[in-house]
Amino acid sequence: MDLNLLVALEALLETRSVTAAARRLRVGQPAMSHALGRLRAVFGDPLLVRAGRGLEPTPRAEALVAPLGRVLRDAAELLRVEASFEPARSRRTFRLVCPDLTLTALPEVLAALVAAAPHVRLDVRQPGVGAIEALAAGGDDLALAAAPAVADAPGYVQRALGQVDWAIFLRARHPLAVAHKRKVSLAGWLAHPHVVVRTGSSSPSMVERVIAGAGHARRVGLVAPGFLAAAQVVARTDLVLAAPRQLLAAAAADLGLVVRAPPLALPAVRTVAVWPERLHLDPAHRWFRGVVADVLARVLVR
Repeated sequence: MDLNLLVALEALLETRSVTAAARRLRVGQPAMSHALGRLRAVFGDPLLVRAGRGLEPTPRAEALVAPLGRVLRDAAELLRVEASFEPARSRRTFRLVCPDLTLTALPEVLAALVAAAPHVRLDVRQPGVGAIEALAAGGDDLALAAAPAVADAPGYVQRALGQVDWAIFLRARHPLAVAHKRKVSLAGWLAHPHVVVRTGSSSPSMVERVIAGAGHARRVGLVAPGFLAAAQVVARTDLVLAAPRQLLAAAAADLGLVVRAPPLALPAVRTVAVWPERLHLDPAHRWFRGVVADVLARVLVR
């Protein structure tokens, strides 16, 4: 089928006149009459029938109006020349899915957005499910996640941002901080109650698996809803916290926490950004994800 016929069909249905449709599309009336004949053959329906001095759509034609509009809008979007995006004038709302792992980078992300686009709004939420599910369910623009977030999910794009390694966070006058200036001892680490950050998964955390794999067990003193809340508790107690070094560094400095190397090797966590493929070429989205990626590139280890 010649897809140009759909353009003719839209003009015919809107004007209900072969003459007016031909005038709108700047073609001759015989050409438009020929197009209507071809359309009738394709759809097996008269589509437009004489009614007084004009034409009236058949029920089949009326049923085509909504899907026809969607198809032509999608085609126009596909073929349009890329529009420009002016951050300084935009009032767009960008929606970001941000797990607790990267939540501490939000102040820098927001500062970078506001510096270039003072009128934009950032709408942030934490995922209750995986990155792909969160994007699919919420209509969000971008999701930050621990890799791999995308395996073979069609319709999504993934970009590696960097990785974080792990450190032990303690209050400045914690016995372990006083006794160990660089790396805490395994016995000392396991002797104190730990803060565990709830991730939403019922399976053991990576830290838990490493400890169990070494033949040990830790004592949990608190299960916290996030790393920032956990850091607040650690600053006032003798509980210990294993957390991403790069992402908690600024908050740790504000709270007066000290950082020590863990006694066991904890694997680094790779971080990615994921977004719907339909937004890949959108100028505003490309600018937004570029700002987020630039900020995290300064925070994360490449």
